[in-house]
Amino acid sequence: LRIEEMGNELAFFAVGIYGHDLPKQHGAPIRMVLPWKYGFKGAKSIVKIEFLDSQPATYWNTINAREYDFEANVNPNKPHPRWSQATEKFISTGPDLSWKIRETLPYNGYGEYVANLYV
Repeated sequence: LRIEEMGNELAFFAVGIYGHDLPKQHGAPIRMVLPWKYGFKGAKSIVKIEFLDSQPATYWNTINAREYDFEANVNPNKPHPRWSQATEKFISTGPDLSWKIRETLPYNGYGEYVANLYV
């Protein structure tokens, strides 16, 4: 993650979810949230933060850079090698938690706030 990304107004650290403490399966004790990136890019269970002067090797990028690039921005026009990312399942907040398929928006719909980071 680049410092410019963490400095964006949409980036934040979460310590809870839905009015409760953040459970381990969601990244307790603290989790980084970047809503315009794919979920694997948000660090979970943070215990230390390091600042580096060069791009580090990351877990997902190291195991298969072709599938998981370093930036990992939501981009429906860049298909994953094994599936399309042009659509997504939107999960309702209603009592039945139903879902529907919808078109994926670039940067998860936050382009006006973050696209300038990648020019």
